[in-house]
Amino acid sequence: MKRRTLIKSGIFAACAAMIGTSGCKKENELSNNLLIPKQTKPYEIYAPMPFRYDLIDEISKLNSQLKKSQIKTFYNNIPRPLFSEFEENFQGPKGENNNIKTFEDFAQYVKYAKQQGYKFVYVLNSPKPFSMDVFFKYSDRLFRLIDKLEEIGCDELKIANQQLINLISEQRPQIALSASTSFEFHNVSQYINLINTYPQIKSINTAIDDNRNLVFFKNLKKKFPKVNIEIMVNEPCIHGCPARICHPSSFFAVWDCIGLKEKIGHLTYFLKSNVVYPWWLPYYQSIGINTFKFFSVPMRANIDTIDFLRNYLMAIENGYENLTVQDFFNDIFYAAVPIKNNVKLTEIMPYLPQMEHFIENAHKCSTICDIECQYCVKNVKEIEKIIS
Repeated sequence: MKRRTLIKSGIFAACAAMIGTSGCKKENELSNNLLIPKQTKPYEIYAPMPFRYDLIDEISKLNSQLKKSQIKTFYNNIPRPLFSEFEENFQGPKGENNNIKTFEDFAQYVKYAKQQGYKFVYVLNSPKPFSMDVFFKYSDRLFRLIDKLEEIGCDELKIANQQLINLISEQRPQIALSASTSFEFHNVSQYINLINTYPQIKSINTAIDDNRNLVFFKNLKKKFPKVNIEIMVNEPCIHGCPARICHPSSFFAVWDCIGLKEKIGHLTYFLKSNVVYPWWLPYYQSIGINTFKFFSVPMRANIDTIDFLRNYLMAIENGYENLTVQDFFNDIFYAAVPIKNNVKLTEIMPYLPQMEHFIENAHKCSTICDIECQYCVKNVKEIEKIIS
């Protein structure tokens, strides 16, 4: 089968055979019934909302050009310095925007987006625990904010703190809740216990370390068929980042991921990340997951371009044969991989990690990565030969 045929069909088993797999036995249901990825309906896209009318219009124009995906939902929150009155409680730090001076400054963009047909979800996604004293200090302001959000048509909150879910579910039971990525849950039992306790949870954003674990997703979807499962596709953090709790809580003394990237190499760092390649989306759709979330570059407090969204979605729309390695590494994923020989992406695709490997083995990544398994980085030298 020619590479052209492989790319068009989206089935990369031949590539996996070229580079080998771990040799593990087929020990899960997915491997016994090997998924044949095929897109059957448009992907639903979940994107950060810019605080600019022209960029919201740009997203709508992009949406009109897309057939294979559709941007359905926006998310964001009041940025600093306005939100600083809560002193880093309740929501994560995602940059500053000095143009948002009042709630109405924020609300005008939500209203405009809703007029364009988008759903809006407000983000209170700091996993930072808080004391009783802290809560009562800010509770009046917090619930005034929630009431104002309801008034402008926002009826769903994305949360990463069990304390906050508990308090909001009691005091504002009409609000739909979404479990944020920043919960950092990594087993089905955690979600079973969470949702059994808080049935207002209507959606789950899973932790990115589980992005390639289709066994986990299949079982999660089987347990909660009516809960929407959303996957973050483009956050290029390394697998096993030790700052997944503190980083969404504060900008103070964050882990030096840039230093590690320089130490092990940008390409190695990227291949050990949990990004979802655009051609992998049919695999998720085939097990009932069809919502894919994006983070923005720059941070969502001050988005000044939608290229982070456009580049990924247009790759889905137009295919991959004409993409270059520059397009892939640095324009779709912002990975800053040094490239001297800007060849076609198809030249390195056989050496990128293959989904077939993860169907077999991703449920073991948390225990064997970098010890028994070097799969994700074993082809670094082959890719480096091609791009440098």
